[in-house]
Amino acid sequence: MQKQIRRNPKRRNKSSDPGYKSAEDWLNEARKFLTQKGIAEVKVEPIARSLGVTAGSFYWHYQNRQELHKALLRDWLHSNVEPFHKAYQYSEDPKDQYLALAYVWLLCPDFDPELDVAIRVWSKSSALVERTLRFVDNKRIGLYQHLFEDIGYSKHSALVRARTFYYHQIGYYTMRIVDDLDHRLSLVPYYAELFLGNDWLTDLKEADAIRDLLMKYKQ
Repeated sequence: MQKQIRRNPKRRNKSSDPGYKSAEDWLNEARKFLTQKGIAEVKVEPIARSLGVTAGSFYWHYQNRQELHKALLRDWLHSNVEPFHKAYQYSEDPKDQYLALAYVWLLCPDFDPELDVAIRVWSKSSALVERTLRFVDNKRIGLYQHLFEDIGYSKHSALVRARTFYYHQIGYYTMRIVDDLDHRLSLVPYYAELFLGNDWLTDLKEADAIRDLLMKYKQ
């Protein structure tokens, strides 16, 4: 006996739906809602209104709102987590690794600090997001610890430097500090002096020179 295929009645022929939007359209708009309004407002109807379509387009790509939420979490892992691992793998030289990481924090177009902040807020109401965030935090700190160990610091010293470096960056965005990018770039050599313990970058005085240096680490 042939197995009967069950179909979602909400999934219509997309060619006949004038309000069709792609999965990327929905995900991008959902990301805006998440960063600007919080996860509680990431709902089908409000996003549909924002896109100027009916909710029917949504069901071409997602079974329900929870599936969209999981897609947002995967999107964060791709855009805000992968770049750090790629930066660390750029070279075996810890100085290169540090500069590659600085590129991600300051210039990488894929990294969205506001999305990181939104994920942290979301983690307070979702056990899955909280577990995922803690795993990511520990992995990032672990990368930094390896970097500082490779420079020559002891395990405990490297861990403290890694945590301080990471907490500084997270705190910077969580506190929503408003700072001119050129000013932030001009401080890169001094943060390197603080965290790495040497002044090999302090001859760089101009933001443009530091920007040019970091852009070499673009993946």
